[in-house]
Amino acid sequence: MSQHERGPQVTVIERLTTPLDPAVFERELVAYARRRETHKGFEALVTAESITRPGTYLHLDRWSSLDRLLQVSHEGGESAARLPGLGTCTAAHSELMVSAGRMTARGKLVDAACVVFVHAVLEGEAEQFELDFGALVGQCVPDTGFGGSCLLRSAADPHAYTGMLWWLDPEGCEQVRSGAGYLDRLTKLSASAQITEEPARLLWAA
Repeated sequence: MSQHERGPQVTVIERLTTPLDPAVFERELVAYARRRETHKGFEALVTAESITRPGTYLHLDRWSSLDRLLQVSHEGGESAARLPGLGTCTAAHSELMVSAGRMTARGKLVDAACVVFVHAVLEGEAEQFELDFGALVGQCVPDTGFGGSCLLRSAADPHAYTGMLWWLDPEGCEQVRSGAGYLDRLTKLSASAQITEEPARLLWAA
């Protein structure tokens, strides 16, 4: 990394809600994701459709530094909210995040068959929440299909977090999430934050 670049790694989360035909929208969204990954400074991305909120999509991409992200945004002039040919009917919200922790257990996100987002708005201490999230991940690790996890913290709002858990097989995901240990840890996590789980169908990862 150049000494002129500002670190650390940053991740952009884009949430898009659209009334458009899913096949058309998903084709354009995946094409956008594939263009993003060709730029210098790109590190990883995931594009997925919310299972619990039809018509809602999440796109995350991670960059080596804020400078690299800004350069891509300014030079390309492209965002998921303004994809070619999709008009102005798609509602979009984006947020800049920094890493609060990442772990690969048995497979990278690019190998995932199932991903679950865990959105949190803190009501307690950040340190305790991060420990509690780690304990939630600990309930997933013994499963042979568990791929890994990451936890992101908003750069603008220190009370806002987004976590990701991913599995290499959907069956393992369902078994773990319905298990007593996972549910107990999720309840404890909810004691210090407003928690929303959002399982998603993976469209593209790199």
